[in-house]
Amino acid sequence: MYLILSTLLVWSLPAFAQSGHTYKDKMYIEEASEDFSELKRTTKVLNLELVLEQGLRKNYDEKIRKNTSTILLNQLSDTKDKFWFPNLNLVFKSDSQRVGTIFEGSNDNRTSKTPTGSFGLEVEDYTIFNWGKDYLSFLNAKETIERSVEVQKEESRDLRQNLILTYTKLLYLNEVVKLKKQQLRNASFVYRLNREKVPLKKVSKHGYYQSRSDYLRAQDEYYQAKLDLEMENENMAELLNDPAQIKYVLNDEFKYTKIKITNNGAFKIAYENSPFLKTTKLNQRTTHRDYEIALRNNLPLPKISVDLGSYKHQFGTDSSTNYATNTGNSIEVVASINATWSIFGDGGLLNKRTLANSRLSMRNAEIGHEATRRAVEKKIAKIYHQFRNIDDRLKILSSRVPSLKNRLDLALDSYLERKGNYTDFQLALYENFSTQASEIELKWNYFNLKVQLAQLIGVDELPGEVFDRVVLGGKK
Repeated sequence: MYLILSTLLVWSLPAFAQSGHTYKDKMYIEEASEDFSELKRTTKVLNLELVLEQGLRKNYDEKIRKNTSTILLNQLSDTKDKFWFPNLNLVFKSDSQRVGTIFEGSNDNRTSKTPTGSFGLEVEDYTIFNWGKDYLSFLNAKETIERSVEVQKEESRDLRQNLILTYTKLLYLNEVVKLKKQQLRNASFVYRLNREKVPLKKVSKHGYYQSRSDYLRAQDEYYQAKLDLEMENENMAELLNDPAQIKYVLNDEFKYTKIKITNNGAFKIAYENSPFLKTTKLNQRTTHRDYEIALRNNLPLPKISVDLGSYKHQFGTDSSTNYATNTGNSIEVVASINATWSIFGDGGLLNKRTLANSRLSMRNAEIGHEATRRAVEKKIAKIYHQFRNIDDRLKILSSRVPSLKNRLDLALDSYLERKGNYTDFQLALYENFSTQASEIELKWNYFNLKVQLAQLIGVDELPGEVFDRVVLGGKK
């Protein structure tokens, strides 16, 4: 019955507003004029499939990542070619050629008008064996670039997961706005009813002010919920590269499912795939190789190389084609030693400080890896504590919400029939809608924890989960 009365009173708001102005004691609130700016906003129907397609295609950061990945792959090819192959250059050089004379001097020693120069192939010195120092440096450079390429892919994966997370948060906040609107309608219904009864002495001024305070409080919570939704709208618009102040129309429902992977399974996956551990493992390997290089640099080890020379064609007045190396035309394998030990100054006595620094950097990398591993374990453990807590709370709320709805109906009917007091209705009103909002928030937080866990252990989807099926499409 109270729902019918509520509808009639909401539709008669202007009449109530006008009647409120007739009283001189200023007890009645001035009604705000309607804001028609919403009518000018661009609206867009949004679903998860569109979010993923447009977000991965139009997001600015994703475009930069694609170009960065190409740059990194080119650098990786350069690093490999530089190590495995001799540096072969196609060279063209020309001498100065006279194209005109501005002023003739007394000595006729002008530049030749005939083009002269050379072109050909040059091969730089190629190291055959350097006690593994070049190879260790090559591995460091190669693995660093490969890890950077992996990071780009991980950031793209995070973008996809964040798109799903932002979309589901929009669904969650949209449901909260609906709940706060229902709460406002209930509070408004009782407030307006009391506003009409107070001049007739059927309701005390104290009762009127109670209903008025609750109406204003409900109004404040409703507008705060709308603001939260608008802020998340702008976050989504930025991710999708949509215009600012766009309004999204949502036709999906959020689906809550329990986590399927155990915490021990999450630990096992994290040890292999966590992006944080991959980075510290790389740092551990590179610092170990740097230490090996420092040790070998401190020994008088010969470097064995070969001079492959150059093949050139000289053009001009006397054209000729020839092949030459630094030692003439012979191709020779040579060995050389270039070792330096610092007695004073940088590096310390016989480079002891250089070796010590390399060894300590290697040890720091090992400690850093263990510390990061422990931090990942702690974060996973905290997430699973929250999973269990939310599961327990949702079991309670699933039974509590229907009871609170029935309690609100009974409290309102009793108050309208003057068989119950306003405090009972007041408590039932806010406890009902705040509990429903808490239930929706907990379900979204549960999914948010799933996404955090996936990003922490380094997977696209958790085992037994498909993130892009977290919504139910086609809601009417």
